[in-house]
Amino acid sequence: MTEEKVIKLSKSNREIRGYAREKLLGNMLMPCLVTILYFSAKSSFNLIAQLGILGSDLFAFIFYIVLFVVLNSIWGLIKCSITRFYLGFVTNNKKSAAEQMAVRRPSLNVTLGVSFILAIISLITLLPSLIYTYFFAPDTLTGTGVSLALLLGAELVLFIVNSYLMPVYFILCDFPDMGVAMVITMSLSIMNSKKFLKFIGLQLSFIPMYLLGFLSLGIGLIWVVPYVYTSYTYFYEDLCESFHKDSLVSD
Repeated sequence: MTEEKVIKLSKSNREIRGYAREKLLGNMLMPCLVTILYFSAKSSFNLIAQLGILGSDLFAFIFYIVLFVVLNSIWGLIKCSITRFYLGFVTNNKKSAAEQMAVRRPSLNVTLGVSFILAIISLITLLPSLIYTYFFAPDTLTGTGVSLALLLGAELVLFIVNSYLMPVYFILCDFPDMGVAMVITMSLSIMNSKKFLKFIGLQLSFIPMYLLGFLSLGIGLIWVVPYVYTSYTYFYEDLCESFHKDSLVSD
């Protein structure tokens, strides 16, 4: 009976999306501006990464790997700032957007450390695809197909891994004094298998909206992305609440 009660207290994905829509109603300006900042930074990082592909020899391969890790580690700082904004936005923080993105700032070393670990995980996942594409892929339709298949497989694995580690940047913002290992450990602790599958479902539910956003030449994404990030923030809040209640029941 107690277990059933705890499960019922958890919000459904539909409720989470409803909370996000209600929160954004009449409050879209700052989330949209933060989204534009997000896309600008992401586009710049992607452009730099593409410029890092200088050739197909060993030196170019090593250079690209180093650039990949460095860019993804720095990108973690930006993602952490955006996460702070949405945490403040959802919890009715009255500070300005700039103040929200800087408030409760975790240690720079810890943020970079967590981002570095996530970058290494991404690199290991993508490595088979990168090695084949750089050194073994023949300049044929078959070679292109195998490269694409390896890349799609790696992206699928990354989607699963990143979904399970979704709380990481939220935890960094909520617990700025935590160390790198503790942040990763806590993230794995609160995202159990049921919550993981629930989060997968939440992400998949936004696919139609992303498609509509792309069909509008990307303009619609300026609204879609705040909706998605606000929903993810409410999901994290619900995740922590459910974890706390489950801990009380266990005790």
